[in-house]
Amino acid sequence: MDPKLSAYVDLLFKWNRAVRLTAFETKEEAHSMGVLPSLAIADEIGREGTLLDVGSGGGFPAIPLAIARPDLRVTCTEPSLQKAAFLREMAVQLDLNLSVETCPAEMLLRRSQVRWDAVTVRGVHLRHGLLKRMASSLAPGGLMAIWSGGEREQSYAKWASEAGLLVERQVLPTFPPVSLLLARVPRGTSSRSTPETVPSP
Repeated sequence: MDPKLSAYVDLLFKWNRAVRLTAFETKEEAHSMGVLPSLAIADEIGREGTLLDVGSGGGFPAIPLAIARPDLRVTCTEPSLQKAAFLREMAVQLDLNLSVETCPAEMLLRRSQVRWDAVTVRGVHLRHGLLKRMASSLAPGGLMAIWSGGEREQSYAKWASEAGLLVERQVLPTFPPVSLLLARVPRGTSSRSTPETVPSP
């Protein structure tokens, strides 16, 4: 494993004593259930792409992706001052191409003109309006990745499909399995375009 990934997990647990960053109880669990699922989309984003991580918290999936893909320009949104401070410290200590906005994702999406190549979400309860705004912020061919499950995942898949994205679900081979929802802007269209046929999630 990349030494930076191990260093990140060590620092995550060190900070976790003072700031509640993760519910993982061991470093092994953080690697298997946090780091590895985060890296599932590492090869899905084009070179030198832009990535927005919504509600970054303790850094999954943003930090593992920033480590694995140093060419990506990663932006984290995190309204908690303490968690944002942790993310900034990780960017400095691990020399990451990662910036942090101390605000809700919806606020950044309203004011930003960036068309993101990827938007990622883990551990955040999405509202319909926020997911729709995330979809409309994607660049042509862009990817929305949501680590979720259960009834919420079904709602997210429905909303993403209604927004014109092509939706697929993957079950990652972790123990227990982690569900990953991938929603893509069809090639040759903008994120605001709705294709004539959208496969059912």
